[in-house]
Parts: sequence; C-alpha cells; structure tokens
Amino acid sequence: MSFTDNFGNPKGLLGRMMLVSMDREHLPMAKWAFEQIRLPSEGYIADIGCGGGYNIRRMLKMTDGAKLIGLDISDESVRKAKKVNKDELGKRVKIMQGSAEKLPFKPDSISCVTAFETVFFWKDIAKGFAEVFKALRAGGSFAVINNYGDPKIDWEKKVPCMKRYTAQQISALMQQAGFEVTKVSEKDTLFLVIGRKGSAENV
Repeated sequence: MSFTDNFGNPKGLLGRMMLVSMDREHLPMAKWAFEQIRLPSEGYIADIGCGGGYNIRRMLKMTDGAKLIGLDISDESVRKAKKVNKDELGKRVKIMQGSAEKLPFKPDSISCVTAFETVFFWKDIAKGFAEVFKALRAGGSFAVINNYGDPKIDWEKKVPCMKRYTAQQISALMQQAGFEVTKVSEKDTLFLVIGRKGSAENV
C-alpha cells in the first residue's frame, strides 16, 4: 500500500498515525459544520467514514437521546473509533466496518447521516448516495462536509484514490438520488451540503 492510499483506507502504523493527525487537521472544519447541522434528539445518527471516531464523540455531547453509529471501511479506523468512544460503546455507540456502497442498515432506520471528508474516496458515489437515501427515515437528513483543497493542486494526481467534487456537484448528485437539498454552505475551500429525504407521501 502506498502512502496516499492511507487517505482513503488507513492501515498499519502509518494509518494509525494518520488517523490522529487527520483529526487535528479536520477539527476547524468539524466545528464550522456542527454550527450548521441540526442533529436529531432521538433515533440513530450514522457517521459514514467515521475515521478515528472523534466526530462521533463530539456528536454524543450535542444530542442527549440519539444513538450514534460509526461506519468505516478501514479496520484501523474501526479499532481507533472504538477506543475513542469506549465509555459509550454498546450503550449509545456502535462502531461497524463496512462501505458506503453497501450500507449495513435497514431501510428507513436512520434519522441523520453525516459524511466528513469521505465522499471523495467513495468508489461509486451515486450508489453510496442511493444507499444513504434508502437507509434514511422520511424527513431524515444527509450532511456532506468536505475540504476541496487548493484548486491549483492536482489532488487526483497527488492522491490517486480520490476524486474531488464541488459543492454544486454534490448537490446535483443528492438531487439525483432523490434528496431535496436544503443547505449549501461554503467557506474558503470548505463546503457543506445538506439533503433531506421527503415525507413518505413525496418519496
């Protein structure tokens, strides 16, 4: 595995080191996004591509009644997320290994889905968005948060396992999956797009 592959699927010692550094680097983005995301007070919140589980720990403090599910393709991420949230593991927190293209959730079972700095690494983003739509309950929301990065840098060449999307492209992909886009927010190279699954009558 090359160094850049760890961005999409952290493995081994290098992956473990990267998970810690990524949380430090992503903290300003997480704070900015959480000021705009309204988390449900009950039901299930799923964080896809949960990495080291730090955002799960933050969301636990933001909602009293909801339960958190962390999902990541990386076994190193799963181990780290379990360690970071060990006090609530098996209570309000469940950490699972899996991919966005085949979510291990029952249809209409999740109230909110978040995806921080992960959709750029999904192999089939359209399928992933369709899976999220299927898993969400009517009225549920899907929040995608990313840093587009310096537009002067060819990130796809630098990190071959990634594919960048703009906020507008993510918005269009959400609409294609059936979501109503309720918010598009941008700050410097950061962006947040929130989609809502309509009521049962409108889906």
